[in-house]
Amino acid sequence: MELAINGGRKVRAEYMPDQLGTIDREEIHEVVDVMRKKLLSKYRGNFSENFWGGEKVQDLEKAFSKKFNIHYSLAVNSCTSGLHIACQAIGLQPGDEVIVTPWSMSCSATAPMLYGAIPVFADIDPKTFCLDPESVKAQITDKTKAIIYVDLFGYPMNPEIRDIADDHNIFLIEDAAQAIGSFRNYLHVNGEENKTQNQVIKPRRTNKQYAGTTADIGVFSFTQGKHLTSGEGGMIITDDPQLNIKCAMIRNHAEAVCNDMDVMNKIFYSELLGFNMRMTEIQAAIIIEQLKKLDGIVVARRFNAKYLYGNITSISGISDPYEKENNEYTNSYYCQPFLYDETIVGIPRDKFINAVKAELTEEKLRPDRGVAIGNGYIKPLYLFPIFQERKHWSIRNETKISYEKGTCPVAERLYEKELFVSLLHSLELNQNDITDISNAFKKVYKYRKEIGRK
Repeated sequence: MELAINGGRKVRAEYMPDQLGTIDREEIHEVVDVMRKKLLSKYRGNFSENFWGGEKVQDLEKAFSKKFNIHYSLAVNSCTSGLHIACQAIGLQPGDEVIVTPWSMSCSATAPMLYGAIPVFADIDPKTFCLDPESVKAQITDKTKAIIYVDLFGYPMNPEIRDIADDHNIFLIEDAAQAIGSFRNYLHVNGEENKTQNQVIKPRRTNKQYAGTTADIGVFSFTQGKHLTSGEGGMIITDDPQLNIKCAMIRNHAEAVCNDMDVMNKIFYSELLGFNMRMTEIQAAIIIEQLKKLDGIVVARRFNAKYLYGNITSISGISDPYEKENNEYTNSYYCQPFLYDETIVGIPRDKFINAVKAELTEEKLRPDRGVAIGNGYIKPLYLFPIFQERKHWSIRNETKISYEKGTCPVAERLYEKELFVSLLHSLELNQNDITDISNAFKKVYKYRKEIGRK
């Protein structure tokens, strides 16, 4: 049998099914209702009742807080905006250091630079791909003001990170853009300690600690492709009332709002500089309906991921990186990562994955992204030009912080050859689809020595 990359017949010639649908008649009905009312945003950039936005925005914020057992939720126009807002709300200043991950969307590392703070990269855990607690501790100095932790691929935060932040009295921002619906389980609450395998875990708010709620400020994304989407959009959450009002003011023209406040409030908030990072009523109406479906969306992603892991990891040299889930955590799987061992498979990862992609066909609605399997994940962020060339004013004269190759060896090794990620599990898969995907991997593995012969 000839491989498709060599001119042979594909395992699957028809389009892959599209991404798990969250736009249905409920969302359409609510959007039409907003349109009929003709008021697409009710925000006012002054200290009035409409400072908080319209009915749909406020309804979404209440529903979000209830769902995730958090005191305050603020809808914004993107998760990136949420990070920018959070960095100002915690008071970042030029020269402050913020520990960040090398593996994420660039804004997770560059957001502090907006305020002159310096990103400091810690390495990642090779099993979770999130920040490694030991590496984080090694990067803390007397200039460290915060940690920005990313729940990469949907894996919820390691509770050790919260403890590190508490021990060093620094802020913790959790970028949960990829992890909505993920959570950790804790056995005891109300001041009791939970001891598991000789590890003492500090008491948490509830038995089910959702991603985003462990930090001082958490942020979420509703951009296209996320579990819930309104095309663009995001959410900020916190339990701290002062951080909440600061975030709300930064979201909506803080300096103008402060001008309308009484003297006492001006003292607290006159240093804030605001943006227009507000969510529309249409976006809020969509997410309100999608939030009701979140649990089902997570179940579907986990179901697909389970079966794809079961089939694809039967190939020697490809494995499931996560420790088997017991009852300690649930991953909502934005991406599905696989570890790849070239010494066992016998050919480089990129050649193997390119051959697999040639055996499949893209989605009908998203042909632009091709077959949704990536050769590795992104290049470590400190290797991007903005860090290599150091032209941005926040780091232009910074010489003590390293952005050289070798800064985060685990991230580099995984990027170069040891990991690939898939979004196929997020599609509306049936058993035939899963079989085709699995057979594409198995066919390439069987005939892998033929790759590149033509």
